[in-house]
Amino acid sequence: MAKGRMAWLDVTKGWAILWVVYFHSFTCWIKPPSPIGSDFITGVIRPETWTGLPPFLYSMGRSVFLGVSMLGFHAVGLFLVASGFVLAQSAVRAAAKPGGVAWGSWILHRLIRLYPMYWFAHLIYLISPFEARLEPVDWRFAVSLSGLRFLWIDYNFFYLNAAWWYFCLIIQLFALFPILMAGLRKLGPIAFLAAAIAIGFFARVYLLYLHPSSGQWVLGGFGLSRLPEFALGIVLGAWYARNPDAFEDWLLRGRGFLAGLLLYPIALAVYQIPHGYVAVDFLTGTACFLVVAGASGFWAKVPYLGQALALAGSLLGCRALPATACG
Repeated sequence: MAKGRMAWLDVTKGWAILWVVYFHSFTCWIKPPSPIGSDFITGVIRPETWTGLPPFLYSMGRSVFLGVSMLGFHAVGLFLVASGFVLAQSAVRAAAKPGGVAWGSWILHRLIRLYPMYWFAHLIYLISPFEARLEPVDWRFAVSLSGLRFLWIDYNFFYLNAAWWYFCLIIQLFALFPILMAGLRKLGPIAFLAAAIAIGFFARVYLLYLHPSSGQWVLGGFGLSRLPEFALGIVLGAWYARNPDAFEDWLLRGRGFLAGLLLYPIALAVYQIPHGYVAVDFLTGTACFLVVAGASGFWAKVPYLGQALALAGSLLGCRALPATACG
């Protein structure tokens, strides 16, 4: 776990990867109505049962428990924001040094860090006696090793391990990162973020409605569809690099957490709006990052808990989302 500054980010990623693992385990056994569905109120909250304070409290507690348990997939958006944050704060500081950033070597260095762990996950798949091998090892294995899971996407995107699609997405965003940083310098943070959101939303409109395609392209097969979350992380990371005290004061002392709490019900309501899926991943990813990261400033200060969370997140992340925990 990082010492001092950004210890909260290690804890954030630890909570997030544990949440993802818990979500997949929970939904394997229990499938209640989802909080993003229109039947959550009638099937889980059930206002007609509020005949007194005890039934009301029971309903609220059950709703919160099931809601949190069923929303673990929102952590993907959190990881995208966190990835943009880490890359941007590092690049801004490097750019301030003599010589600036050599983008060719920068990208190569990042890929050298990412691919060995990703390949190691494949090795574990081949040799582990505890692995459930539901698909044959065939020509798709070579495609998976390349990380380019958008090739023949219907056959490869979820091949072997459904979580590995994230690696395909993150290497696309890494390739775009030098261009995005140039755009940030030229446009400034507000205009840059607005442009990134517009590009990402247009990509989703095109893939969902103008030229309906496999949902795997929207999920991450086409990197621009998840650009808004990544761009938000870039803006926050640049802010942190230039003024870390102001950023941490905003995020970790309640204001960021409160902003996330206020945004979350709005984001969930957008699921019910026609064509709301265009914006919902960006909204939920933003809310999720603010809530989890905002609370992690507290957890990082708890003796041993912060270190345990960061360690658990790293170990589990290296197996499930190697580009997230180890990149």
